[in-house]
Amino acid sequence: MNKNNRKYPFFIILLLILIACNNDQLPQKETLPQSPVLEKSKTKEQDSESQTENKQAMAQSPEELLDALENLSFLKPAVLEAKMIELMNNHATTLGLQPIPQLVKESSDPRNSISEAEILKYSDVLKEIALESKKDGEILWGRIQATKYERKSHDWIFNTLKSMGIEDVHHDKFPTQFPQWRPTACDLEVVAAPTFKAGETYIFKDAITAFISGTTASEGVEKEIIYVGEGTAAELMGRDLSNKIILLRGSTLPSAMLSTARTAYSRVASGRYGKPDGIVVWWDVPKSKQVAGRIGAPGGGDAIGKAVPWTSIGNDQGLYLRKLLDRATPENPVKVKMNIQGQMESGKDRMTGNVYAKLPGKSGKFIVIPTHVDGYFYGIHDNGACVALNLALANYFSKMPFDKREHGIIFFFEGDHEVPGVGGTLPYVNSHKAFLKDSLLLTLRPEHLGMVRPLYEGVFVGTSNITEPVMLTNTNQSPLLNELFLEAARRYTLSIGDVLVIEPFADEAAFHPPFHDIGAISAGWIQSSKFYHSSADVDWETIGWGGVNFKQMEKFTRAHAFIIEELFNYSKADLERGGKPVPKIPIYQSDLLKMYMGNN
Repeated sequence: MNKNNRKYPFFIILLLILIACNNDQLPQKETLPQSPVLEKSKTKEQDSESQTENKQAMAQSPEELLDALENLSFLKPAVLEAKMIELMNNHATTLGLQPIPQLVKESSDPRNSISEAEILKYSDVLKEIALESKKDGEILWGRIQATKYERKSHDWIFNTLKSMGIEDVHHDKFPTQFPQWRPTACDLEVVAAPTFKAGETYIFKDAITAFISGTTASEGVEKEIIYVGEGTAAELMGRDLSNKIILLRGSTLPSAMLSTARTAYSRVASGRYGKPDGIVVWWDVPKSKQVAGRIGAPGGGDAIGKAVPWTSIGNDQGLYLRKLLDRATPENPVKVKMNIQGQMESGKDRMTGNVYAKLPGKSGKFIVIPTHVDGYFYGIHDNGACVALNLALANYFSKMPFDKREHGIIFFFEGDHEVPGVGGTLPYVNSHKAFLKDSLLLTLRPEHLGMVRPLYEGVFVGTSNITEPVMLTNTNQSPLLNELFLEAARRYTLSIGDVLVIEPFADEAAFHPPFHDIGAISAGWIQSSKFYHSSADVDWETIGWGGVNFKQMEKFTRAHAFIIEELFNYSKADLERGGKPVPKIPIYQSDLLKMYMGNN
C-alpha cells in the first residue's frame, strides 16, 4: 500500500482536530508554572529588591514626597538655620582645613614680616567703627560715606600712618560730591498669613533699602503680597500687579552689583503689568542677613529706584516669606505692611575726605595704591580688608631705606566712594593733576580681596582653602604687568580667573575714570562675588563657613609687595611697551552689558 494513501482511524482524526482547535488555550513556554522551590526563591528575591528600594527612597509617589517635605521644612529663619546645622552635623564633620600655603618658603620669604595678625588688627578696627553706627541706631549702617563713621576711620588711618614714622601724611577734607540716600524707616511685617493665629505677625528686622527709593505714606502701606519669581516677562504674563506688594527674587549673578533685580525692577515699575504699591527684593546670598543691592541702572542710574517703594531681605528670611506664600489661597492671602521713608542728603550737610601718605623714591616716579574706606555694613569684603592690606604695605615699605626704593609710593585712602563709585579720586586728581601727569608710574588697585569661596552643596556647607577667584584689570594690557601679576599669583598661590579686564574699574569707574583721564595706567586684582555689598563677610565667619580669611589676605599683601618691588626695576616706558587702548565704549554703555541684562 502507498504510504501517502494510508487510512487513519476516525477517532485519531477527531482527536487531532480537537487538539488543533484548543491549541491557543495551552500555557505558553514562558508562562508555564515553575516548581514550588523556584517560585519561592523568586518571591524572596522580589521582596528583597522591594525592601531595598523602600529603604533608600524618600517616597514612592508625588503625594508622599510632598507630605514628607512641606511641613518638616516650614520653620522660621533662625530655627531653620539652627536645625540645618544640627542635622548636618549628623552626616558630616570638618577636617580643620587651612588655606593653601604659599609656594615661597616662609622662612626665606623676604616679605614674611607682613603678617596675618597685623592685617587682621587693622581690619578689626574698621569693623568696630562700622558696628558703632549700628549700635547708634543707623538703619543703613557701616562706614557710610560722608558720615562721622567714615570720618572716624580717616582720623584713625591718618594717626596710624604717622605712627609708622611716615612724615608726609595728609588728610584732605571736603563735602561729599554726591547726594546720599539715608533711610529713616525700612519696616516690613507680615500681618496675616494662612498659618498665623489671630494677632500673630512676623517682623523682618533686617529689611534694608540701601539705595534711593520711592516712599510710602507716613503710616506705611498694607497689602496682599504675591510672588513673581525673578520677574521675567514669562513670569509676569497675564498677571495684574496693581494694588499689590510683590516679592521679587534677586539672583546675584555675579553679585548684587549686576543682579537680575536691576532689569526686573524696571520691568515691574514700568507699569506694563499694573504698577505695584511696593517691591520686596529677596536676595539669594546664602546665610547673609543684609545685602546692599542696587536696583537702578548701571553707571549711576540709581534714581530709577524712586519709581516704586522697595526694600530687600536676606535669603533665609525671603525663603520663609515664600513658604508662607506657598500656603496662600485667594480666600486667605498673605498680607504685609511696608513702610519706606528716607531722603537724599546733599553734600553740604555731609563731610568726607581723603588720607594719603607719600614715601619718596629715587626715580621721582610714584606708584599710587588707592583703597576706599567707606563701605556698607561691616565693609570688610568691600573694602576694609584691602584698606588693611594698604596699611600693612605702608608699614612694610616705610621700613625700607630710601636708596632701595627706586620709585616712590603713595598709600591713598579715599572716601566718598560708594555713590556713585568714583568718589575721592576726583578731588585728589583735580588737586594734583600736574604732579600726577608728570610723576605717576602706575595706579595699583586692590579691591574686594580675601573672601573665601565656600563649599555650598545644598545640605553640605563649609569653608574651603581658596578665596573667590579674582580677575585682573590692566588698562593698557601691558605684557610686562600681566606677567608680574601672574608670577605673584604663582608664588603666593592665589586663586585667580583667566580673565583680563581692559578698562578702568572700582574708583576708576568706566563712566568717569579720573586717573585714566590723565593718561595713567591702572592695574589690579578685583573680586566681585555673590558676597559683594553684603554682611556675609562676617556672617559667614560667625557660623564657621567662610568670610574674609586673613591668612589669604597675608598672601595677597605679600603678592602686592612683590609686584611693587619688581616694578622698581622698570620705567613707565617699559609698562607702555606693547600696550593697547581701552575700548571706546565703556562697559556701562556697552552692548555686552545690555545683552547680559536683557537676558535676565
